[in-house]
Amino acid sequence: MKHFKIVYFILVLIVGISCSNNDDGDSRPIDFAGNWSGTFTGGDNGTWDAIIDASGTVEGEAYSNNLQQSLPLNGSVDTSGDFRATVGTATNGATFEGAFASDQGSGTWENSTDQVSGTWTGSKD
Repeated sequence: MKHFKIVYFILVLIVGISCSNNDDGDSRPIDFAGNWSGTFTGGDNGTWDAIIDASGTVEGEAYSNNLQQSLPLNGSVDTSGDFRATVGTATNGATFEGAFASDQGSGTWENSTDQVSGTWTGSKD
């Protein structure tokens, strides 16, 4: 009987370890994955579009009406919807921050080099 209790304890221990929850937030797919587009306004204005993949990587481009050109948009969004991206380069770039919720997103942007800022909005296509 003592041998049976030891075997039972070992089995329970193994099952408990193998079923442990390792939900650190990084392993969940991003609910916001897909194609997104929107506008930004303020000291500059224009449009943006991006693809968010299942891991939260954001890649796309923004079109600046002030600069009359498209600039790369790169960033990330986490499982709670917090978003941060850079548009352009160090000499003509801006930082976008904000949040996504379901199929809508919004936030602020700032280009400290040109001392302009504003807001952005977008939606999932």
